[in-house]
Amino acid sequence: MVKFIGFLLNKIGVKFNAHKLKIFIDKGFIIIEKIITKLIKLIPFYLDFYEEILEKEIILADISKNDKIVHIGCGSIPATCILITKKTNASIIGIEKNEHSVKHAKQCVSQLNLSDKIEIKLSDASDFSIKNFDLIIIAQGITPYREILEKISKDIKKDARVVFRTSSKISGELSENDLFLKDIFKIDKMVYHKQNSLLISILLQKK
Repeated sequence: MVKFIGFLLNKIGVKFNAHKLKIFIDKGFIIIEKIITKLIKLIPFYLDFYEEILEKEIILADISKNDKIVHIGCGSIPATCILITKKTNASIIGIEKNEHSVKHAKQCVSQLNLSDKIEIKLSDASDFSIKNFDLIIIAQGITPYREILEKISKDIKKDARVVFRTSSKISGELSENDLFLKDIFKIDKMVYHKQNSLLISILLQKK
């Protein structure tokens, strides 16, 4: 099902406004995560979908095992946390504001025997302190994402890196909804994820 959604997005992505497509993607993956929490054997297929994305982001942000990392919006299946830990041996905190998602995410981490490396916390990104983190990864779909990014831009330490996933224009440029990023961050680099139509990861740094 995850691969089918990716295929569908690649076919229809160029016909949609990036912001409207982002809403569609977010809702689709919420549904998928709910299904997978009931069918644990499907987790490897879900991780497969994210593997190329994470490989690119690890290079983009030069992620190492020594980084102190938080993933904002880890969801019921914390794929980002799992793959970063497996690929870099880094420890990571995943935060999620939905209590049921946190419960399922903790179960998922425990079943994969990664509880010593991954900590899942119930927290709203608006209240969570990110001042001491080296790397902040922001999931596509967090809300209200503009307010959260504005807060992060003020609170991160000088040498911290931020990876933000969002939808781009067909040309690969920032959509109108994300142009505000130029005012609050230094935009370093971007990578495009062809398997997930119009999805980009943006490396942001403190201005």
